[in-house]
Amino acid sequence: MTRVGPGTFELGATALSRYQKVCLATASVMMAIWFIALGIPTSMTSVAHAAQVNSYSTFGTVSYDAGSCGVDSTAGVVSSPGVKKILKVSNTEIYVVGCFTNFAGVAEADYVAKWNGTSWTALGVSGDINAIVHDVVVYKGDIHIAGEFTNAGGDVAADMVAKWNGSAWVGLPVTGGINANNGLGSPQDLSSDFAAALKVQENSVGTSDDILLVAGKFYFGINDGRSGYQIPYTSNIATWNGSTWGSVDVDSQSFSSTVSDYVVHDIEIVGSSIYASGYRNAGYGSNKAFAFHKFDGTTWTKPISVVSASFFGTGFGIYTMETVGTNIYVGGNFTGLSSVASHVAVYNTTSGTFSAFNGFSAQFGTGAVVRTISMAGSQLFVGGSFPGVTGTSGGVARWDGSAWQGIGRTGPAIVNALLSDMSYDGSNSRMFIGSSNINIGDVAAADGFAALAISSVSTMDSMSVDVGTLTPSFDPSVTSYSLTIPNSSASVTFTAIASASGSEIKRTNSFGTLAMSSDTETLSVAEGATANISFAVSAISGASSTSYAVAVARSSATTTSAPTTVAPTTVAPTTIAPTPPAAQQENTTTTIAAAAVVTLQTPSAPVIQTPSNLLKKGTTASKSRLLSLANLIVPSAGKYALRVTTSSVCKVSGTGVKALKAGTCKAVVTVTPKGKKATSKTISLKIS
Repeated sequence: MTRVGPGTFELGATALSRYQKVCLATASVMMAIWFIALGIPTSMTSVAHAAQVNSYSTFGTVSYDAGSCGVDSTAGVVSSPGVKKILKVSNTEIYVVGCFTNFAGVAEADYVAKWNGTSWTALGVSGDINAIVHDVVVYKGDIHIAGEFTNAGGDVAADMVAKWNGSAWVGLPVTGGINANNGLGSPQDLSSDFAAALKVQENSVGTSDDILLVAGKFYFGINDGRSGYQIPYTSNIATWNGSTWGSVDVDSQSFSSTVSDYVVHDIEIVGSSIYASGYRNAGYGSNKAFAFHKFDGTTWTKPISVVSASFFGTGFGIYTMETVGTNIYVGGNFTGLSSVASHVAVYNTTSGTFSAFNGFSAQFGTGAVVRTISMAGSQLFVGGSFPGVTGTSGGVARWDGSAWQGIGRTGPAIVNALLSDMSYDGSNSRMFIGSSNINIGDVAAADGFAALAISSVSTMDSMSVDVGTLTPSFDPSVTSYSLTIPNSSASVTFTAIASASGSEIKRTNSFGTLAMSSDTETLSVAEGATANISFAVSAISGASSTSYAVAVARSSATTTSAPTTVAPTTVAPTTIAPTPPAAQQENTTTTIAAAAVVTLQTPSAPVIQTPSNLLKKGTTASKSRLLSLANLIVPSAGKYALRVTTSSVCKVSGTGVKALKAGTCKAVVTVTPKGKKATSKTISLKIS
């Protein structure tokens, strides 16, 4: 190299002349202008930012094998094997129960597993628990479980409920009994009876007089030790004081003897009143108000005035409750609880009335069920099996105080348990998730169990486009952008990535606001027009939200002139007379044929055909039309899926969408290439 000036080098004999450099610089500028005109990005790189942080994690390597899920699964409570309930005692003592075996690869960890701060361990030996466990609590210092198991730890009295005494599982036996039908001392009256809910009723300082409430499906009650006899007034709910079984009320039955298929699935205590909720698992019939019971210390009542539900398997009712102050939040698969609430409702224990909760409405009410509710700071988290709530996607929705948000596009779709763990290390918070899904949050080791970091980050990590160039270049701290696309592009596809994977991103365009179920969103732009789109990122903590706005301008059509066509010109022979004397020139005649008219033919501007989003009532938009509107193609061996989010306006008909009435129909088209991730696009159809 040859040094030619401060900080400047040339390559010896191959050094470029100043003229050549000028030519190259000019060529570079012209090429950049040409790329911009064609809508080709001038650079494939973006401003460097920190990589997206995965909000999900797990403890160790979590995996499991399927277990015996029991009859309760038919009611939609556990649609497939997974974690059903989570209990935290301390950072080094966390329990998960549910329908699984060999949890985290521990052969003995069947239906119950414990995290000791370092690794997953079992309680007992393989085979100690032989069926699903529904609930787990600490009562008088010992772990107690409820479920559909029998003979836990080999104890013939450990049916439905059992206690871990530090070294073995033992039963909660009926004393003085002689009935050995289900094992001597077993509280189980019928072989089909099981327990589903536990709650500790604290009565004073210390635990000596605390009562353990046990509920589930034991129609006739707790067996009293004799064949065919039960402890009075213990139908579906009973008490255990550490040594003796008893009833909540001493002179009235909690549940009507005519309802034999009822299952109590949750218990809450507010003040001196006990609340029991549940479902019917054999059919709807009548007595739907049995989904919610209250015992005020004297009398059992049923506060629900009226309730309905869309069909869902054989289960109907309330699956979960969460007490916040004097309010009880309830969730289930109901759609008209006291004629005001769908899937989530609030019961005011002071006024004794139900109300809806901030417009919660699960998409596709038929088949949707809320299984778990948990408060995290000022936010209410709701989990279950629902395609989404208005403005969210996935199996978890959270109310941040002003709107419903989700927990990112990689969140689980089937959620059985939520447990908030606030300030677990003094400053950070998290939400434990029990699920029937694997690889939760795209974490390969998170099967059935994960922790969601409750982060306050509400920025976007990156935003890119497939045509044109954002101005200015994307930066998380810049929230306003412009983009010009060529006339040849009828749309632009954005790829938006949140800084924290659990943050919800909602896009807003002329069709409204919708949570993004994938990283991409396509915006159509008319010729010569400007369309606006924004992406709002909500922090998982609910503390902040950042909106990024983009104005997209599409160039007008360019008129292209066709080659000029000149008609042949015929010139008549010209006769020139001899030049006369000047005096005679005025009489001289010259004949010239008129030239033919030149005609220019200009073709019309090219017309870009795009599928129309207009649909007449009663007609159906075909699969090919929907794919065109979504700008998607189904590759060979790929899969196509379709759902609508406005079922009152339109419905899925075969592989297309049928218009039911005037309005805006929103449909989600999903294409899954073989062996690759699915891509979903939301399209809007205007029905008239």
